[in-house]
Amino acid sequence: MATGLYLLQDGTIMVAYGERKIPIGPAQYKANGYKPPFEKLKAKSSGADKPLRAESRPRDRRLAHS
Repeated sequence: MATGLYLLQDGTIMVAYGERKIPIGPAQYKANGYKPPFEKLKAKSSGADKPLRAESRPRDRRLAHS
C-alpha cells in the first residue's frame, strides 16, 4: 500500500508508491485510507514542491489514474 510522506504547500500530499513518489489531493488520500492519517502529516519546506524528476514520474499514464 502507498504511504503518505508529507504535505506540500499547495495542499497536496506526496505519496510513495514503491520507488515512485506522486502528489495526490487530500480527498483521494483520505478516501484511500493511506497511512499516516492526513491530520498527522507534516508540511515539507518550500523546496519540496519542485517538479518531479523524470525517473519519479509514472511511465504509463494509465497507472497514475488508477
